[in-house]
Amino acid sequence: MGVEGFLSRRITSAWIAVVLALTLAPVAFAQQPANDDLLRELRITAQVSPESLTVGDRATLEVRVQAPVELRIAFPRDPKPGDAVEVQDVTVAEPTSGATPAIWTARYTLGIFAVGDVVLPPWPMEVRRGGSAAVASTDSIRFTVQSVLDDSLAAADLRDLKPQASFPTVWWPYAVGGAIALALIAAFIVWWVRRRRRPRAAVIPLVRQRPANDVALESLRILEAKQLPLDGKFVEHYVALSDILRRYFEDGFGVAALEETTEELLYDLERHSFDRPTIARVRALCEPADLVKFAKREPTIQECVASLQETRDFVQAMASRLRHADAEPGTETAVAAGGGNA
Repeated sequence: MGVEGFLSRRITSAWIAVVLALTLAPVAFAQQPANDDLLRELRITAQVSPESLTVGDRATLEVRVQAPVELRIAFPRDPKPGDAVEVQDVTVAEPTSGATPAIWTARYTLGIFAVGDVVLPPWPMEVRRGGSAAVASTDSIRFTVQSVLDDSLAAADLRDLKPQASFPTVWWPYAVGGAIALALIAAFIVWWVRRRRRPRAAVIPLVRQRPANDVALESLRILEAKQLPLDGKFVEHYVALSDILRRYFEDGFGVAALEETTEELLYDLERHSFDRPTIARVRALCEPADLVKFAKREPTIQECVASLQETRDFVQAMASRLRHADAEPGTETAVAAGGGNA
């Protein structure tokens, strides 16, 4: 075969390929449906109710789409119809299974903030069938909003305000009033100065009548009777329990526990020469309360009851030390640190 025969066969094959491509191209394009075909089978209606509206009322926009069962309709969930109308709620009802044709319904609750003719823009929705999609929309929706003012205001006999009346100026009441006010101020100043110069009565310090041990045990009985954990008041329970323990140290041993954090209290107890077992026990009593008050830990009712009982046991164990400290005020810290475990 010569070169001319080879070129002739190549040219013939190319022409055959071009003819086949031109013949099959319309078939390939016909197999892909245009998006406009999805919209031809739709029937869209839109209606606003109620028919009579005033500014500030709520209205309902109902958009209904009748479509073949194989189509899927997606309504906008957060449309922006404009400044005069606000979409406040959206509900979508899908078609009943097996219904032919399928009816899709979307109801939008609208807030109206304009008077006169209000026009909603075309309401869009997405239509899908398999991998094809298109956007359909309603026509513009027009409705009228009436003013809350009725014709009775226009029919009322309204007149202009009368000019401001002029009264003769009388100065003497103001002069008398000013003189009386100055006299009252002067009398108050004299009374206040004399009261400041009056000797004050001596302040007599109150002596604690009841032992701190008895006061703490009675406070624990009152807290236990309230049964705060049964009502879910865990924070109130631990706040009261912590205050009872701290007031016990303040009244019984002179430790400023009410104004201190747990770490400051433990340091102060060590400074007052409390023994290490007692300090460790106080830490164990304070830590559950701190977790509930500051770390928002929610304890069980059994833990609340156990904490109250442990505080009562501690106060009772410290009773002998407190009596010794009351008997010998000069050696209270040394007694608190002496003998036995609390």
